Amino acid sequence: MDQTIEDGKKRRSVHRTQWAAQFAVASELCKQGYEVAFTMGNHPSVDLMVNSPSGCAFSIDVKGLYKKNFWAVSPKKVKEGLFYVLAYVPDDGSNRFFILSQAQVNEEIKADYAVARANAVKKGRSTERAGAFPGIPWKRAEKFEDKWKVLPA
Repeated sequence: MDQTIEDGKKRRSVHRTQWAAQFAVASELCKQGYEVAFTMGNHPSVDLMVNSPSGCAFSIDVKGLYKKNFWAVSPKKVKEGLFYVLAYVPDDGSNRFFILSQAQVNEEIKADYAVARANAVKKGRSTERAGAFPGIPWKRAEKFEDKWKVLPA
């Protein structure tokens, strides 16, 4: 259910955004010949279980946004066959997809932490909270747009 916030604008439910993102990613994968199954929220770090056209099994963690913002993503221990799709599913306009391997996600989080730490030092603030909210800024994600070839063929 959407919520009205102070200035009268509607705030879209995170559940609505996440489900829209998962279905959009699954649809795009199916168009490309992949077989997709939903975990229906029953797995802590995987949203989609996928078989490539050649039969290679892997999993995808989908992160959804409906407006251009920061992608909240926590670094994880390396898990064989885990990929990420950052899905932009706006109310108006076309969906956009940013595809990364788990190693790429961890590197981008690390790079964002380094930027946050450097900014804190430059402003004379403590670095203690730098990286307290890990993730990938929109601008950093853009270089991964439509990089479907990162996924197993």
